[in-house]
Amino acid sequence: MSPLARALAEYAMHPGTGVERALVPMDAALHAGRTTLEDVAAVARPGLRNVAVLRRALELADPLCESPGETRTRLALVQGGLTPRSQVTVQTPRGRYRLDLLVEELRVALEFDGAVKYDGASGRQALVAEKVREDALREMGLGIVRVTWPDLHGPDAPLRLCARVRAAAPRP
Repeated sequence: MSPLARALAEYAMHPGTGVERALVPMDAALHAGRTTLEDVAAVARPGLRNVAVLRRALELADPLCESPGETRTRLALVQGGLTPRSQVTVQTPRGRYRLDLLVEELRVALEFDGAVKYDGASGRQALVAEKVREDALREMGLGIVRVTWPDLHGPDAPLRLCARVRAAAPRP
């Protein structure tokens, strides 16, 4: 077992950490290829204090998540009863696009916006590209929800976000 895997497991089991705090660094380490689920899970022996938080984080961990915002968005969706998939590629007549998250049963794509990519001249280009991309996705029958940090704050964040996702679902 690697020192990083042990540190992730111990952090998850530390009193007061909680699933969200445990999941963000776990997803990041998995995404970077610095550890594996199996390596972290090797620490989860019965009888350890707070091992339930570690086990839940392991169940929810996703090496495809590319940022803390994506991890927290995915967790909020799961807490609200939805089943998101990470980094889904969609082919449209306008091109091929990768979605941060997709709730397939509702046909809703979610994009987490950290706002950094929208600064300066290249930011304006990014905004235009996002508009073209969103138009293409809507033409394919997908609803779109953009998520920012404030959307993830507060105890009712999962319910609010899931309500937005359900409201964005295309109607037949």
